Amino acid sequence: MEIEEERLAYMDVLTEEIRWDLIERTMVSEWETTRLSRDTAYLYSFHINYRTAQFLKEHGGSLFRWIHPELSEDLMFYKGETCVLAVCSHESFFVVDEAMWGQYLHQA
Repeated sequence: MEIEEERLAYMDVLTEEIRWDLIERTMVSEWETTRLSRDTAYLYSFHINYRTAQFLKEHGGSLFRWIHPELSEDLMFYKGETCVLAVCSHESFFVVDEAMWGQYLHQA
């Protein structure tokens, strides 16, 4: 429990500049790129806007540089209920929604 409290405190400090963009923090055992067998993890959901985009850029510099313990892992981006991009940093892979990907390819 002490480690969990320290981690939550660390995340609060890390995300302080975007705290107003926080939608919710929930405890989960699976998400787009990962399924935990016994453990749980906190999932932080933020609005994407200029401030949060700058935060991502300044703190990570790359989607694959979001590695625990300094930064959260497994960034996911949603449009409505659809996950359009899910990144598993420590495994160096990502998943893109095919419909969204196809839509952008046809626009280019």
